[in-house]
Amino acid sequence: MDKPNDYHFNFDGSNGLPLVRKSPSASRGASVESLLSDSDESEKPDWNKTELLGLSDAVRASLKYDKNLGPGADKLSSFLDAVLKDEERRRPSLDFDTIEHARLDKLLADIIQLADMLKVTNFATELPLRFRVDAANAKKLRMLWRQRFREQYFMIDHMRSAVLVKGGRLKDVSFNCALKYDLGKWQTKASDPMSELESNLQFIPGHWWLNIACAQRDGIVASPLEAPTKSRYGITALPLLTGKEEVLQTDGLNIVKYIRKGRSGDMHVPLISQVGTQIRILRGYRLKSIYAPQAGVRYDGLYTIRQYGTKLDIATNTRKLELTLEWVRDQKAMETFTRIPTPSQLDDWTLYEKLEGDKIKLMEGDARYLEWNLQHEEERIDREDWKRDREFRASFS
Repeated sequence: MDKPNDYHFNFDGSNGLPLVRKSPSASRGASVESLLSDSDESEKPDWNKTELLGLSDAVRASLKYDKNLGPGADKLSSFLDAVLKDEERRRPSLDFDTIEHARLDKLLADIIQLADMLKVTNFATELPLRFRVDAANAKKLRMLWRQRFREQYFMIDHMRSAVLVKGGRLKDVSFNCALKYDLGKWQTKASDPMSELESNLQFIPGHWWLNIACAQRDGIVASPLEAPTKSRYGITALPLLTGKEEVLQTDGLNIVKYIRKGRSGDMHVPLISQVGTQIRILRGYRLKSIYAPQAGVRYDGLYTIRQYGTKLDIATNTRKLELTLEWVRDQKAMETFTRIPTPSQLDDWTLYEKLEGDKIKLMEGDARYLEWNLQHEEERIDREDWKRDREFRASFS
């Protein structure tokens, strides 16, 4: 089975790798800026795509959540200065593939967008000089890249869409409009779930997929349904894709109660025998929870089932499941992946949703596409209203 083709990076952009892999003749202690400014055409650096993507994600996340450049500000400034000097070369070393992979076009756009937004406020004159210089450099660099790559630069997301399907996050996953499953119309080949040891080696809390079919492809679950499934060695994985979650305790212990309503078959009856055992929990973006990812499906680590219970509403003939779960200590802390999906992963999510909409329009017609689009918008508004309500209540607690 192929290993998951998804990697995660520290949000401060620092994973121990330099921004460039220097040529043998370059000094080991040279900075990015000094390397580019002092080297000749025969000593072009080999840009480290992994580190650049980490830096791009870190800065974009800080821009989104904190409205500043975050811990990676100094590294970003050095990078922009170095690349602008590199653009003065007859043959600049930073190629289009690196820009596409590291989402550097998105990084520049986000910096410029924040700077332009602050211009119309009274805070523009209070911005640090370094940020104003970075914003000016971002604008200049974007102009230079547009001139150098021309239409290729403007079509960059089309290239990403192709990569997404052929060898990226949607590899070995196909769209099937005949599927009647409420949570999606994507499917993958049936595969044996991974053993506990194999899964623990490959999946760490924070691992992220576009949909549950992609998670099935990689082996952490055995079905695209919202139901508990087991690996060959008995470890259970439970995707929480719908319903809601209430936080019961966070003081020293992280305990939540998962609630869902439905038919008897939706009550996850096999979990009755697993009270007291550990299971893997995945959360989806449609789950009403403060821990739900902004998009897609995320693996959130091991939880212990503390209590299982169901109630029958005779009036509506529906049941309600209440599942109490406790976060298992001594694993990656939740705070380290609450901002996953990262900005680059959200870029892929945007492309994925557009791709799905285009397929529905092509295969099922405009009317079905409008229905699908309206449903997505209503669900989004409902989730945002729920989140605002929870934040309002928390402000009084």
